[in-house]
Amino acid sequence: TASVLMCNANAVGSIGILAYMSLSGALLDAVGVAFVEPRLFGYLAIIGLSTATAVFAYTRLIKESGSVVAVGVATLRKVATVVLSYIVYPKAFSTTHAMSALLVLSGILLNSYAKKRASNQ
Repeated sequence: TASVLMCNANAVGSIGILAYMSLSGALLDAVGVAFVEPRLFGYLAIIGLSTATAVFAYTRLIKESGSVVAVGVATLRKVATVVLSYIVYPKAFSTTHAMSALLVLSGILLNSYAKKRASNQ
């Protein structure tokens, strides 16, 4: 299943990171920092839980709606992130930004139109 695969991949990755950190000496530094800043354990737990929730939701979306819808949702999430970054951290929005957005949107629309036209023939 997807959850077993995810668990195995994370286990292999964790072992690899622990081995690298042990050999480079960074593991002792990280443990030392964790004991000086105990909030680090809480932060790591929150990151782990939120990542696991996101992966679970994404695999569930693929199972329920298919991979095409999942890719569309992931793309919209990225677009929303960029838009929110302009709202939360105000920065100049130039003509180049607007033209780039229009070109991307045009490419998406043309691709969609070509696929629809090909399926009708």
